[in-house]
Parts: sequence; structure tokens; C-alpha cells
Amino acid sequence: LRVGPRSAGAEPGPACYGRGGTEPTVTDANLLLGYLAPDSALAGGVELDPDAAGAAVDALAEPLGLSRIEAAEGIVAVANQEMLRALRVMTIEQGIDPRGFALLPFGGAGPMHAAALAAELEIGRILCPRASGVLSALGLIAAGRRHDTARTVLLSGPELSAARLAELVDELGAAALEGLEGARLEVTYDLRYRGQSFELPIPGPERPDPAELAEAFAAEHEARYGYRDPDGELELVSIRVAAVAPGPELRPRAAAAGELAEGSRSARLAGSWRETQVLRGEPPAGTRADGPCVFELPEATLVLPPGWSASVDGAGTIAAEREGGGA
Repeated sequence: LRVGPRSAGAEPGPACYGRGGTEPTVTDANLLLGYLAPDSALAGGVELDPDAAGAAVDALAEPLGLSRIEAAEGIVAVANQEMLRALRVMTIEQGIDPRGFALLPFGGAGPMHAAALAAELEIGRILCPRASGVLSALGLIAAGRRHDTARTVLLSGPELSAARLAELVDELGAAALEGLEGARLEVTYDLRYRGQSFELPIPGPERPDPAELAEAFAAEHEARYGYRDPDGELELVSIRVAAVAPGPELRPRAAAAGELAEGSRSARLAGSWRETQVLRGEPPAGTRADGPCVFELPEATLVLPPGWSASVDGAGTIAAEREGGGA
């Protein structure tokens, strides 16, 4: 099995959207496994069609000699492995132990996979933000504005002087600040020993002392490669200047004060069908639930297998803890 990188997109979308899609998708598999509700619409009023999802997955399952549910479980397992690969690149392959962190899923479907990913990485905590389904859009609104400028200079020896550096930073800074009020400058000097093929980015002030830059580069080179070259001639490859203006100040709203709609349905969790509590709506502060359970949030769905417990804080964030925790 292979999942992605090609996507069904919004049109025609997964087969279960009923818009003409016929190929099986992760969304179809999640619906068949009981993670998505077959009898209620997604955000935006999208009605789901379990029969269409089943037909699409059957087209994959039958040539492989698998049942519909075995194929759906395989689709989700392969999708999880793709996500795990990305998480390992960002943590383990960078020398970071993920077990000391909480996993923050986002997107409408991300929280459906979070518990499985956390268990694989031995992460003991999930934080599902209130706005997880629209987190990228929220980030766009909240993000500061930034203008970047850069210039390749290839300066070394006497040419690498404080006066020349100040002149270059002033020119690039003026271009970066154009049309951006209330911004501050961030300057990065891309340095290397002359003759090297790759440079190291060294953050520095707008009025740098070349000797201080040389020392900062040597320290970073030693930390990265295990040595410094006292006789190596320093070369400045390029200067990058960014003007950064802060975004708007956003304050979290209090969690919802209403009541959740409670129900249950059968979901495929930990290798078997289990009667699973379903909490639908925006959970008020103080809400608690033990897995197996599904939180059907306004823009996302959080699935918690047995062994997980969840609580909702004052801002509407769902904090889920795994029995036994992480490292």
C-alpha cells in the first residue's frame, strides 16, 4: 500500500463526499473504522456516504484478498507511518528525544491520528487546541509580517571591514523596512573559511565588529563540525537582513459554556470493535472523558483509544494523557 503524495483534494474529494470520487482515501478509511460519524455532517455541511467509502475501499481490498476493514486499517496504518517518518526527521534525526514533548495535532483530521502517533513515539501527552481544525488560518492571521532582503558579497581580508559591513546592512535594511511600520531588523551573516563549499548562518548586530563575527563563526563551526581553524581566513558569502513587524495581539477566548451532545458508536480501536463514547460540540472547561472516546469538535475530530484520559482547560484546549505516560 502507498498513501499519497497525490491527494483527492476538495473536488471531487474522498469517495465518501459523494462528489464523484472513486479512489479510496484516508478519510474513507477513517469513516469505515468509526472515527468519523456516518450520520452527521462535517464542518461546512459535507454529508458523508459510508456506502461510497466502502465501495472505494473494496476496490483496493478485493485484489489483495483483504476484507474491507482490513484494507481500511492498512490505509490508516500506512498513513500513520508516513506521518511518523516526518516526526522522526524533526526529532530523533535532529538528536531530540520526542518522549519529553507533548504532541500538538492540527487540521481537521490530524487529531484522529494523534494518539497512534504518540504511542509509537512513546509520547505521553496530546494537546488538541480549540482551533486545531483552522490552525493554519489562525497562524496566518496571528503571524507577524516579514520582509527579507539578501545580497551575495564574497568579502574577505581587508574588505571585510566594519565600515563596509555597516554600509551593506544600511542598504539592505532600508529596502527591508520599506512599507513596514514598527518593524525591527534581524541580520544574518553567512560565513565560511575561505575555500569551503558551505557557509554557516551567524546572527549578528547591525553594526558588527569583524573580530566578534569571526569568533562567533569559529564557535559555531566547532560546535557543528568539532574543530575551529585558527589560521583559516574568514569569508563573508552573503548578508541577509529581515524586517519583522509583530502581528496582532490575540487573547484566547474562554471555553464554551454550553453542553456537549453525548452518544456512542462502534469504532475500531486497538484491533477490535469497541463501543466508544462520542462527545459532539465545543467542550466546556472541566469536561473529562476516558478512552475509548471521540471528540467531534466543530472543525476537527479527536480519537482517543483505551488507555487515554482527557480534560478540557479554561481556553478550550483538550489535554489527553496516556496511561503510563511518556519517558
